[in-house]
Amino acid sequence: MMRNKRGFMVCLVSLLALSVLFTGCSNNGKGASDPSSGNEQEVNALTEISMLSIFYQKEPPTKDNVILKEVEKRTNTKLDITWVTPNNFSEKVNVTLASGDLPDLMLVTDTSNAAFRNMAKQGAFWDLTDMIKEYPNLMRFPDVTFTNNTIEGKLYGVPRVRPTEGNAQPLIRTDWLEKLNLSMPKTTDDLYQVMKAFKENAPDGQKDTVGLSGYVNQSDMGQFGFIQSAFTGASGKYKVQDDKLVDTTFDPEMRNSLEWFHKAFEEKLIPQDFALLKHDQAKDLMYAGKAGIFPDKPNQIPGMLKEIKASGQESADLEWQSSLTGAYGPYASKGNGHFGMFVISKKTSEEKVKKLLQFLDYGASDEGHELANYGIEGVDFTLDNGQYTLTEQALNDPSFQFMQNIFMKYDKYANLGTGITSGKLKIEQGLIDEAGEVSIPEPISGLISETGSQMGSDYNKKIQDMKTKVMMGKSSLEDWDQFTETLKADATYMKILKEYNEAYLERESAAK
Repeated sequence: MMRNKRGFMVCLVSLLALSVLFTGCSNNGKGASDPSSGNEQEVNALTEISMLSIFYQKEPPTKDNVILKEVEKRTNTKLDITWVTPNNFSEKVNVTLASGDLPDLMLVTDTSNAAFRNMAKQGAFWDLTDMIKEYPNLMRFPDVTFTNNTIEGKLYGVPRVRPTEGNAQPLIRTDWLEKLNLSMPKTTDDLYQVMKAFKENAPDGQKDTVGLSGYVNQSDMGQFGFIQSAFTGASGKYKVQDDKLVDTTFDPEMRNSLEWFHKAFEEKLIPQDFALLKHDQAKDLMYAGKAGIFPDKPNQIPGMLKEIKASGQESADLEWQSSLTGAYGPYASKGNGHFGMFVISKKTSEEKVKKLLQFLDYGASDEGHELANYGIEGVDFTLDNGQYTLTEQALNDPSFQFMQNIFMKYDKYANLGTGITSGKLKIEQGLIDEAGEVSIPEPISGLISETGSQMGSDYNKKIQDMKTKVMMGKSSLEDWDQFTETLKADATYMKILKEYNEAYLERESAAK
């Protein structure tokens, strides 16, 4: 566990050597480690770090949490972390930004936040563009992770790195496929036929089975987004066509996707209350054996199988679909390489900034990653031939893996998660590699439209509201056609596309 402490120990040794050099003649021969010299206290002084971070676990850790204490011990820090749930996090960030009373490290998940970007431009945060280059573990992040977090070419925080492959794509009950003598679907048409077979032939014996479980959000297609993207060939709302951005709202394949979903709704292949479902409720249909497909990351497979088998379906098995082919060819979602970043207030001294970067650099090391993901060996996990197995203590800890929200290293296969058998792991890694060959990034990631920042969410809600109505048959495809024509005639709406194009072309030109 000491393999990544070498740099830190070298630093300590250097400080001790300097201490001897400058104090050896004045302390009557006392060495630097002599407590009475005062130097040991200076060298070993804890760095106090206040922090605002998100947490996705059932509970945040207590202040005496063993893993939290171990983090402090290994990084020589004293941590004061304010943990906030996802439901309230954006509001908390906005309130904190407005107050001006910022912690040492603050997570900003929405780096397109207008208030945050304005404060960055005005010098509220440290520009880390050059400083971060001194920290080797952080510099292992892929280039896209940094590019998508810059503001006018400057990096105002440490990105929370994420793998670009292994995103929310269909998880399919392969035991059902085998039972019905079906192959893994490759196209949107194939997927529809599998959904229909799952519904009509009810492999689980339940008459109320749906083929695909999912939901929509107020402003996007939610868990159905991947299938829509397979139709449009785009990650998100915009895609590159003839070296410029186009809005997929106007793409003929967007209309075709709505027709596909409406047909699935009419034939009851998707939940009839999909517009009201939340994430957990939609996933519960899979747990209960009432759905055969649910789009999510492959790291959900072990936990989902555990829940499904607990309901009596012992032969259950799941597989992640690496891509889906639509009119524009094979499609897989490519992530933007991050989920926000930790910013450092400009009020923080440069000396402390280096301590904070050292702290996050440790978190991006192999050792820091292991501690955040698996805890302490012998207590939280066992390691056998490179395979981690979590103990019951870890599995039953409602706050376990809380440090994942802060400590992150880049790992191409990180979205596979834990608990996958070695044989299955190789298969899953192969699927990740396959996805990487066809995955498409979101072209506007890291770009800003001022009009979009002000009005975009309102338009997105209107667009999704119309999509939902068409899916449920409350509005027709002809109504959709009229709606999109209205958008094309809306100068404010079209200005958003114009501004994104200007930002995109400027970035592309700078990269050449």
